[in-house]
Formats: sequence, structure tokens, C-alpha cells
Amino acid sequence: MQAGNRGFTLLELIVVIFITGIAFSIVFLAVSREYEKAVFKDASKKIFITLKHARETSLMERTPVTFMLDKENRAFWLEKNGSKYGRTHQLPENIKISGESIMFFPKGNASGGAIIINDEKGRKHSIEVDPILGTPKIKGI
Repeated sequence: MQAGNRGFTLLELIVVIFITGIAFSIVFLAVSREYEKAVFKDASKKIFITLKHARETSLMERTPVTFMLDKENRAFWLEKNGSKYGRTHQLPENIKISGESIMFFPKGNASGGAIIINDEKGRKHSIEVDPILGTPKIKGI
């Protein structure tokens, strides 16, 4: 064998595999954090959009619509004319929700209130519904 055609030693291969493993673990941690943030933002947006939909439905159909909340099961839905309207939305297990039901009236106003969403990482959003205008707004706390 000539010098320069030897290949890699076992030590060199172990070092390369070790460095590659560290790089993959750093990338994995970064991606998992971003995924958790995205899931939390998605949950907040679903609640926000459902509140907007409740207001719009109340205005268009000239009937009160209520945003209902089940804190224990982390679920929310709309009710119209005393019965469920649409589907029930379930939040992931790591996200907690608190607040009270909010009623939207045909003139565009609402009972008002705030829905608080938080997770175990300390992220927290408040979705507040203006009682006069009936419009929801997301606030990061």
C-alpha cells in the first residue's frame, strides 16, 4: 500500500459520528421548541377565529351566539338557539384554557370577557372580547 491511500481510522470515524450526533441533537431541540411554539400559536388562533366567527354569525343570522368553554376537557364550541353550532375543538394536553362563556348579540356587541391560554413552558395569551364592539383581540402576556 502506498502512503495516502490508507482510509479512515476507527478513532476518526468515532469522532465524526460524535460530532454529527451533537449537530443532530442541537437541530432536533431547536425544531421541537419551534414546533411547541407553533402548536401554542395555532391553539390561540383557533380560539380567536372561533370568536370572530361567533360574532359574524350573530350579526348575519340576527340571533345570539355563545362561545362555550369546557376548562377541564380543554374544549370550546359555539351554541346558537340553545344547541351546539359547528364542531367542538379540543386543545392539546399541554395547553390550559380559562375564562367564561361569551355571548355575541345580533347588534354586534357582546357580553365581553377574556379567554386565557397558557402552557407548561410559561407561554401565555389573552384573547379579550370588547363588550361594545364585540371584537376579539389577542394579547401576548
